[in-house]
Amino acid sequence: MATIESETLPPTARPNRRARTLRRVGFVLFVLAFVILAIWLATIEFEGALGDFVTRYGYAGYFIAASIAGINVFVPTTHLIFTAPLLNVGLNPWLLVIFGATGATLADGVGYFIGSSGRSAFGETSGRIANWLTEVVSKRPRLAPAILFLWAAFMPLPNEILVIPAGVLGYGVVRTGLITLGGNIVFNVLAVVLGLTVL
Repeated sequence: MATIESETLPPTARPNRRARTLRRVGFVLFVLAFVILAIWLATIEFEGALGDFVTRYGYAGYFIAASIAGINVFVPTTHLIFTAPLLNVGLNPWLLVIFGATGATLADGVGYFIGSSGRSAFGETSGRIANWLTEVVSKRPRLAPAILFLWAAFMPLPNEILVIPAGVLGYGVVRTGLITLGGNIVFNVLAVVLGLTVL
């Protein structure tokens, strides 16, 4: 029986199957770790330890808080609660915009990686999803970047809702990153303006 299998299967079939299985297992473990991290972050008392950390480390703390907010799909945009206090102690508002937007975009990169990893791990299934997304995007080529930008700029919801499908689609990591960065800048500018009005 083993002889028949070895004769009918190409020499590289078994290693390819093993590599594909390892990719799938690795992807599932990564997603599980991401979900567990997001759930844990949702239990953090943000005005406690993280608030002390952000206040102590200023711009760097705000950057980390923005990254956590991007990963934390259950309680998004949590870094914004620190905007007014940091402005109150004299931090530069435009630097807060830069660090907040960059931290949020870094988190978006994690979401994109999840989507692109899923595509390589589940080739045939995700390939069908990618083909469907490609067909949708090709009908309205200018609509996809506009929706992604407007979502990142004005929606107080995780960008991963759109960034993960962009990764599955293979939309382009640089293009996706630049669009979400632009949207995150607008979002953080609005947050800073709101923070200045409440001081």
